[in-house]
Amino acid sequence: MYKLLILLTACCMDLYTCQDLTEQKVGYFNRLNHAVKLTDNALKYSSKQNKVLPVSRLVITKDDVINRAEEVLSSGLLDNPLFEVSSLCLNNTKLFIEALIRNEDWAVRMFDSMGKPGSDLLDGNIRWIGNWEECRGVVATEYYDNYTTVLHPYKGKYCTGYIPIQPPQQVYIQIGMCFPDTCSEADTSALLRTLQSLLSQGKPFNPGGCLCKENSLEYSDKAITVIVICGVFGTIILLATLYDVIVEHFLSKRSKGYAPLMNGNDYGSTGHRKVNGNVRNGHNIKETSVHGDIIGKESRSYRQEPVYSYYTPGIFGRLLLSFSVYTNAAKILNTNQPAATLTSVNGIRFISMTWVILGHSYFFGLSQVENAATYLPQLYKRFTFQAISNATVAVDTFFVLSGLLVSYLSLREMERRGGARKFNWIMFYFHRFWRLTPPYMLFIMLYVPTFKYWADGPFWPQQGVEDNECNETWWTNLLYVNNFVKTDKMCMGWSWYLANDMQFYVISPIMLIPLYYSPLLGSMSCMLLALVGFISAGVISKTNHFEMGVENNDNFDKLYIKPYTRVAPYVVGFFTGFLLYKTNCKVKMPKVINMFGWAVATTFAMLALYGLYTPDGGTKHLNEDVTAFYNASFRTAWGMAVAWVIFACATGYGGPVNALLSWKGIIPLSRLTYCAYLVHPIAMDLYYKSRKTLMNWYDLEIIYLFLGNLCISYAAAFIISLAFESPMMGLEKVLLKRNKNS
Repeated sequence: MYKLLILLTACCMDLYTCQDLTEQKVGYFNRLNHAVKLTDNALKYSSKQNKVLPVSRLVITKDDVINRAEEVLSSGLLDNPLFEVSSLCLNNTKLFIEALIRNEDWAVRMFDSMGKPGSDLLDGNIRWIGNWEECRGVVATEYYDNYTTVLHPYKGKYCTGYIPIQPPQQVYIQIGMCFPDTCSEADTSALLRTLQSLLSQGKPFNPGGCLCKENSLEYSDKAITVIVICGVFGTIILLATLYDVIVEHFLSKRSKGYAPLMNGNDYGSTGHRKVNGNVRNGHNIKETSVHGDIIGKESRSYRQEPVYSYYTPGIFGRLLLSFSVYTNAAKILNTNQPAATLTSVNGIRFISMTWVILGHSYFFGLSQVENAATYLPQLYKRFTFQAISNATVAVDTFFVLSGLLVSYLSLREMERRGGARKFNWIMFYFHRFWRLTPPYMLFIMLYVPTFKYWADGPFWPQQGVEDNECNETWWTNLLYVNNFVKTDKMCMGWSWYLANDMQFYVISPIMLIPLYYSPLLGSMSCMLLALVGFISAGVISKTNHFEMGVENNDNFDKLYIKPYTRVAPYVVGFFTGFLLYKTNCKVKMPKVINMFGWAVATTFAMLALYGLYTPDGGTKHLNEDVTAFYNASFRTAWGMAVAWVIFACATGYGGPVNALLSWKGIIPLSRLTYCAYLVHPIAMDLYYKSRKTLMNWYDLEIIYLFLGNLCISYAAAFIISLAFESPMMGLEKVLLKRNKNS
């Protein structure tokens, strides 16, 4: 093994948990589960009982490398490989070793680009990535006829070699390697195993393998189709914007001449007409006869104002204007809101999205961190880090907001229309589906087939990150059943939230209608639904022996993404919306009650976030009954805390909290939250997976990563909203003549 490492990468070994060799595409839940495993192993490896492998004898020199290369060349290994390797690959590999022995520059660079050991070996840093650009820049040189003829038979091809050292735990040494691009992935794996078998000297060994990155990818038919469709969208948007600007600035007013002004209350002292309280300057002309003579000399002069005709686009024009960036950007950035708006919701929505991005900034990037074994234990020992490790309750905040707005707005609309029978239930469901689905599906169309072409690098998933490009599961997203059907192949794994939210919306009339006609029956229906969520979460947690507040693959599928375990916070928000509707946001509350409400809400929130903290950073272990009760109730407790904040702010008891959450500057960011939720994991993947080196994390590094992820996510959300979301809302308004608040 020692000779193999010297020959290929000049590296050493220690422990590191990495993904399965056969797993080329890592889904959303697998990545989160990998982060959890990595965290657990980092805590374990940081203990004093960790065994340390000897590494002192792995210091090498250039002579060592050349000597080992000569041994391999003279052994006949490349002439009679033990595993099947193509002849072209063997010949080109032999050319590399011969050139390396002759100290030729391109061969030295090819070897230099391979991964080598760095620091932090004793804490699990056995991922030696090497130099991606240097390997890709290698051009082999072969000479013939006494160096008179020069050929370039191949270029460098970057591969990652995996050498298992503890197969039961799937522990691998991960090495960046540079092979001839004439070698297939099967060839490189066979070469690695051949070297392993040779250097094991007849002893049993665990065969490794390679995953290679192609130097270029051909565009698939799907990708080309998507590019064409996006081009069509872009053209329509450009034409719509130009049309909008022309209509707004050139066709909106056309002069039809002048109208004479007469004295009266509508005119100022100088004869200028007042419009909306302001004096508008007119044009001074004199009345003349048909012959051009001036008629009279006394007061025969009139002040007249121009008369305009306003251009009104037809149906086609209004449909086209739905795609206008000029109009849609103004709508998104507008900070005005109608009366009776729950303004604190804007701040809570934006802060919650920021919180989600913060948590994902950690967990999405862990696979590219080289000092996880030392940094993560420090984080988990901090009391303040609990707000990040328990950031999953931010999603429950969204459930509270969703339930609250559905209840509050629908009950007001029901009252305006005169009851549930006159309520437009078809539009109730259609508007929700149309509001969420087109941008959702269009984004899947854009992202899934094309993502693999966006960048490259040693970590870049050239096969894509979604299983089989969502061929088998896209329809589950369209029907919002992806949290039940084929969850192991879920397309855009974070879209489980959208499925839950839509399912809650579908069953909301179970609470909505009783609450409108009978508060008692409505309250009972809400309580029954919340009880279903509480019992379901508790029973599933106990029967599966889930740990307290810890997510893993089983937890995700059975507990985390199922609607019957997550419905309670939605119900809490729904009932809060009913209270605000019933009281018309006007409540007289004694100061003591107000302070008590804030104290209880703060206590619930603190328990949900910090209740599991242990000074050693480990998981708190209690009996199964207590664990099940916690897993069943902590999300509801958090939802009640959020509901109180909204209720207090809406009824005038929010104080500075309401002032902050209702700040008008947050309104545009709040409007972009949906698209930011869709796009933010892609923005993170684009950065993390396109890196050419591993990251070394520390607090300031994380701050910069988070702020960058936040800004890029919202910038991308703004573009996605302009391209996909806002046009669909405009089309609905034009085609269905739907008012904004209907």
